[in-house]
Amino acid sequence: MSRPTTNIFSIALIAVLLGLCGTAAQADQPSGKQADKPAIHGILYNEDDSNRFFLDPAGTIKPERLDRLVDDLADSEVTVMLICCCAKKTAFDGKAWEPQCRGFDPAKDDSQPYFGQLTPKARKHIRRWAHNQRVLFDAGVDPVGRMIQRCRQRSISPWVSIRMNDAHDVLLLKSPLHSRFWMEHPEYWRVPGLQWKGGHWSNRCLNYGLEPVRDHAMALVREVCDRYDMDGLELDWNRFPLHCRGGEEIEKGKLLTEWLVEVRNVVRAAEKKRKHPIRLVARVPARPEVALGTGRDAVGWARRGLIDHLVVAPFFATTDFDVPVERWLKLLEGTGVGVTVGLETRVQSYPGGPLLPNTPELRRGAATAALARGSQGIYVFNYFNVPTKMPNLLREMHSVDAMKGKDRGYAVTFVDINVPGKVISPALPKKLAPGCSADFRLFIGPKPIAGARGEVRLILAGDKPDDPCKAHVVVNGQPATPVKQSFTFADETFREGYNTVCVANTGESAITVKSVELAVRFPAQ
Repeated sequence: MSRPTTNIFSIALIAVLLGLCGTAAQADQPSGKQADKPAIHGILYNEDDSNRFFLDPAGTIKPERLDRLVDDLADSEVTVMLICCCAKKTAFDGKAWEPQCRGFDPAKDDSQPYFGQLTPKARKHIRRWAHNQRVLFDAGVDPVGRMIQRCRQRSISPWVSIRMNDAHDVLLLKSPLHSRFWMEHPEYWRVPGLQWKGGHWSNRCLNYGLEPVRDHAMALVREVCDRYDMDGLELDWNRFPLHCRGGEEIEKGKLLTEWLVEVRNVVRAAEKKRKHPIRLVARVPARPEVALGTGRDAVGWARRGLIDHLVVAPFFATTDFDVPVERWLKLLEGTGVGVTVGLETRVQSYPGGPLLPNTPELRRGAATAALARGSQGIYVFNYFNVPTKMPNLLREMHSVDAMKGKDRGYAVTFVDINVPGKVISPALPKKLAPGCSADFRLFIGPKPIAGARGEVRLILAGDKPDDPCKAHVVVNGQPATPVKQSFTFADETFREGYNTVCVANTGESAITVKSVELAVRFPAQ
């Protein structure tokens, strides 16, 4: 990507530069079309780039499968479908990046070179992806374009989502998920080099501090904006969440901002071509300091008019029940940029800790908390089974009022995206000596309506497997009553906003608190 020179050789050259820079500088002004882009509402549903190809046996997909994915969201409160168009490769047969099925031969077995170092089980799985994509391409079907068209038919706003730095399978040097660009340029990784020497998978994310990496991404942005008549373009900076070499995040983040200037101008050109507004949206970490500290100056982007909306979300490990929306809104005052909280499909107390079932109650709780803090609608990620297995959630999670009489739950979880070297300490696990206690704060939104009862559920462990675990629970200063494996309390104990659960060790040996859940329960209807 070329950058304007700062060297000035003559008065004539100054005049030329001013004229040339006038166009590039347009993106530094707040969008004149933001008035035409009303506040986000409802549910924003992200459709993964691969899910659509895995739903049918290899080689059997029909174009109507794509229609059904959209139809499953119709007649609900889903207002936006984000159609993911890529990982390291694309979900359409384009020119900027190669598609997922490039190099796959349907006539050959699973030993063909396409599958790289995958296990036999993984080869059968990925074969379904590649073969079904190939079938659609051979039939002249653009899967992304088909889904956009169906969205318009079903009155759902179609957005396209670009994963900015997908890192699936990076522990393997040869995988069908890797693009040629990634495999041929290990010098472009955050930690360059072919030899794996331990450390985090994020070492093999691409380094956006390098111009060829930014140019590679820009090529796809240009193609997507030229190819598709969409209502929004999402730059998904959370897939995956680290984009610069360690220690260079702030400095190289400035290059991301200037890169985004070019993206904004590309989107504006697409708006003129399509004759309607196109939102430019960024998905970033849920904590403002983490977004900034990892090179994504989302507030700065908003102040320069480079984005129309923000999605703030965890990475993958867990849903975040405590996203500080109000902090984001304070930082974004005067920009016209709103915030939507993104929910994940997993719930985990701490890294390596218990993986809790993400029940409809917990999903309602996370959505209620986010909406109560000012989230414009709710964004859901990896919710593949919800449209068919939990369809009622898509008619409830858009609104606090719609969920106020429904059971819901809240869990203490952790921040799963951190600035390298500055990990935000999780509240759990917490070891308690006999007679000691610890407080846990959970944000629940509005105080539950009359008739609700409260329930606290804990996962406790002793130092030894046979050690008994005895605990006493106090909620907002009021003792809770132990009932079987939980502790209950009356509705008047609840408070609006944060509620404090105090767990005390009443036994004779140390215990470790591994999970804390707070639930709102209503009598069976």
